[in-house]
Amino acid sequence: MKSLIIDVAGLAGFGALVAGIYLRYGTAVALMSGGSGLLVWALFAAWRTKHVS
Repeated sequence: MKSLIIDVAGLAGFGALVAGIYLRYGTAVALMSGGSGLLVWALFAAWRTKHVS
């Protein structure tokens, strides 16, 4: 349950960040930064599951 709460808080924060970028710079920049952030997160998650003993 603790992990779920942390994940939801992280996704809400990421959504707020992308929304702020959208309001400041527009759709294209918000989509590029959001996609880049999700790509980095996915790579980190894959690396983490591979190296956990």
